[in-house]
Amino acid sequence: MKGTTRLRQLLAQPGMLIAPGAHDVMSARIVEAEGFQAVYLGGFATSASMLGIPDHSLITMTELLAQARNVTAAVNIPVISDMDDGGGSPLSVRRTVRLAEQAGLAGVHIEDLQPAKHFVGHRDRLFPKAQATDKIRAAVDARTDPDFVIIARSDAIGVTSLDDAIERANAYSEAGADLLFLPYLRLSNTRKVVEALPKPLLNVVIDEAKPDLEAAGLKVAIYPIQSLFVAYKAVREMLGELKTTGTIANFAQRTPSMKEFNKFIGADDATVLAEKYGIV
Repeated sequence: MKGTTRLRQLLAQPGMLIAPGAHDVMSARIVEAEGFQAVYLGGFATSASMLGIPDHSLITMTELLAQARNVTAAVNIPVISDMDDGGGSPLSVRRTVRLAEQAGLAGVHIEDLQPAKHFVGHRDRLFPKAQATDKIRAAVDARTDPDFVIIARSDAIGVTSLDDAIERANAYSEAGADLLFLPYLRLSNTRKVVEALPKPLLNVVIDEAKPDLEAAGLKVAIYPIQSLFVAYKAVREMLGELKTTGTIANFAQRTPSMKEFNKFIGADDATVLAEKYGIV
């Protein structure tokens, strides 16, 4: 089954879909191995893990799509990906969506933030609502697979107001978006927003509990940076101990055995095939 069709099925089911974030192919495979039904690939995590740069609109659509292709090739669950603003114009968004489909993604979100964003201590800038709406309309018109999911993201809560975010989300919904995404939305306001929107809501989750999110009406919960942060902390601690003590022996009990990791990464299956085809 195509990832797009599977994602549509998951969205049609009652309850909330959890899509943990992956920062690379291996973390995406771990998401799948743990039994989750979808995985999220974020721009912040991809910028950091793939290029070692911050999320300031520095990563290109080509680079985001390259990471997406690697992830979709490695997992059998739907992949939802960040595509920033999709490109400079509605025509750029059309091309981005076509390439996202070709990359095997099940859905993407397109934001209304202008490029050059997320600088510490400075407020982001939004595209005018009409221009952002045209970009969502272009994304919807561009898809060749009717099951491909278009997610409209508005960062208005962090720039203007909650009311502006709701107004924008309604305009993006009218333009054909399948899901709506409002970062910075607090749990206490989620039920109010869900009731004000004509399409289901996807949102970032940090530490809220699943029952509370479901009670508020959230349809899709994404965890975009947690795997990246955990990996960063673990590697820093290991290398810090090596630098300080000259050994990482104490980390052995916190890491998998070679046998366990080989099984996860596919070495056992590859060996079976190697025997079948007379390689070994």
